[in-house]
Amino acid sequence: MELAREGTLDRSWLQGRGAFGGLLAAIFARAMEEEVADPSRRLRSLTVHLPSPATGAYRVRSSIVRAGRAVTHVRAELEAERGIAAFATASFCGARQDTPRYSNATMPEVAAAADVPPYTRPVGGPPPEFLRYVDVRFVGPTKPFSQAGSPAIAAWVRLKEAPAAIDAAMAALYLDVLPPAITAMFSGPRPVASVDFTVQVFARLPRSDLRPDDFLLVAIASRWADDGYTEEIRDLWTPGGVHLATCRQLLAIL
Repeated sequence: MELAREGTLDRSWLQGRGAFGGLLAAIFARAMEEEVADPSRRLRSLTVHLPSPATGAYRVRSSIVRAGRAVTHVRAELEAERGIAAFATASFCGARQDTPRYSNATMPEVAAAADVPPYTRPVGGPPPEFLRYVDVRFVGPTKPFSQAGSPAIAAWVRLKEAPAAIDAAMAALYLDVLPPAITAMFSGPRPVASVDFTVQVFARLPRSDLRPDDFLLVAIASRWADDGYTEEIRDLWTPGGVHLATCRQLLAIL
């Protein structure tokens, strides 16, 4: 899997009619890192809008909006076969001194990845094409299409072919692997598409205590749905309980 500025989106990475949104986020992250070209400023926030399915040949164009004393703002767009398929903005931030430090989020108590069987058969229907590349192990009381009373899903995930490192681009990809939280309430497959999502990266990545082939926990919960839309928050955790990143999405229920 290459996260280049231009190339072809292989059909094996499809999710519905277009490429998997996490892949597009990872492509944007890498392109913007190249644009900023300053390792002292790390990706802290990335917002991706998905107006059209991305398929076939693509090209990413990016530019710096402003480089301030501590924060660089970047914008980019991905053009594919049908025109602009996605566009994004991002903030790359340098460290600030003498500021508070805390992390109040708590990792859910779930079974370890080694104690959970891998997902090997469809959950409520054929899985997205791209899941062939991902080892997914659902944990917790609710799963997709289980007619649960609450919209929440959690699973350990990792790429079957480990990346060179788990960096900010890989964090963005992992956060979008699982189906939406609201699918836990469905009795069977129903299309749900991301309108936009924002990834915020908390940890310094890559980390010396995190191997490229480690499982990461993605825990998703939704607090609202109405008018054919739903929101959700996704958290990404290391096996040791470090809160790496979060993603907030707005999705359309089709």
